[in-house]
Amino acid sequence: MPRQKSYDRQNAITKACNAFWEHGFQSLGVRELERLTGLNQFAIRSEFGGKEGLYLETLNYYCDAAISAEMAPMKQGGIPEIVSFFKGLVTPGSMTSSDYGCLIVNTGIENARIQSPRLENAVRSYWNTLEDHFLIALENEQAEQGEGAAFTPHILAASLVPAVMGIHAHNRSHRDQTAGRPLVDLICSILSGYRPL
Repeated sequence: MPRQKSYDRQNAITKACNAFWEHGFQSLGVRELERLTGLNQFAIRSEFGGKEGLYLETLNYYCDAAISAEMAPMKQGGIPEIVSFFKGLVTPGSMTSSDYGCLIVNTGIENARIQSPRLENAVRSYWNTLEDHFLIALENEQAEQGEGAAFTPHILAASLVPAVMGIHAHNRSHRDQTAGRPLVDLICSILSGYRPL
């Protein structure tokens, strides 16, 4: 007879996401993870395939939420929607703003030491998705402006991704979700300059 679960799976993933986001992957021991999530070692192993499997679940949860809530408006928008996305990175209460930076940025930095192919794929997929959303919005903007557009969509889209990384890293290093605001203001000013008056 299968063992009955003593936890809510989605709630455990949400708690694990918050725990990893604050503490990182390597520094968070299994006992501390048990305390913070309500999961036990058996569940972590059998339900998620171990600590890395649980971490990957939290990355999927985090990415899906960011893509559906924060990136999605760029698909039908243009530069104003990109500006809105950037402002959200340093706005308290926004899903993409945190004193802990960005779970994906943190994972990429930490994985430089861990060298996990699965974590690398998750990180790369997220940044590719973000760049795709920037590109769609910029192509929408270019189509609206016609030949007068003063930017090249694919170059600008690729340039905006590392800017997002830097803003998140700055927020985390200062433990202040508004720390990256000067860079956000600069980027938003540049982007707004591409809009015709």
